Amino acid sequence: MLGYTLAQVRGFLNATARAEAARDARLLSVVAIGARGDARNLEHTLDQLTDKANSHAHFRSNR
Repeated sequence: MLGYTLAQVRGFLNATARAEAARDARLLSVVAIGARGDARNLEHTLDQLTDKANSHAHFRSNR
């Protein structure tokens, strides 16, 4: 047994679900822009998502 409480496990699961939902929303955004066929908007969105992912990874590494 790892020694986590039920509340901690639920918290971890909820955090994972939120992270997956955010990832899915970003993917849907990229797919929607790609479906419109506007390469400039797609590149801009990908740049924004990459910046957000990098800043989030940096934030998590500082915890």
